[in-house]
Amino acid sequence: MRDAARITRDGDGARIEMVENVAEVLRFILSDFAAALAADPAGPDGIPDELLFPDAYSRKADSVEFRATHGQSMRSEVAATVARVIEAWPDGQVVTLDRAGVRDLRLVLVHAQVRYLRKPRWKTAPPDERYAKKDREVKSFWLQQLDRMISGAVYVDPAEPVVYTL
Repeated sequence: MRDAARITRDGDGARIEMVENVAEVLRFILSDFAAALAADPAGPDGIPDELLFPDAYSRKADSVEFRATHGQSMRSEVAATVARVIEAWPDGQVVTLDRAGVRDLRLVLVHAQVRYLRKPRWKTAPPDERYAKKDREVKSFWLQQLDRMISGAVYVDPAEPVVYTL
């Protein structure tokens, strides 16, 4: 088994156990994303606010104005969140997060996808494991799957039966 992670509820938080490969890839993605957030958004290694944050308004001009006013503070909050996640995770293959740490990690997993998608995530269908062929598509799908696993472990009550509708 090359890529595997087990996520279990731990109080109000989660315990994430990963094989070495998954831990290395996740740590690389987090570090790469942190560096991209710190880079000049207009530069080749940076992430423009238009890709990082969806439009706040239906009129493009209003959204541009909103990003000009609030973009840097939103970017700073995402960067601080990435830093908290990295700091909370000691080197290794196991990380235990409280509820706030889970919230932080989920926010980072969603935003980090911007490094691997051609279009903003709200303007494209999410990658599908059957069609994810390129490295960036696989990483984006992988981040989504990890987020789903964490959500399922933390936010789904194990005492409630899962009901599937067709």
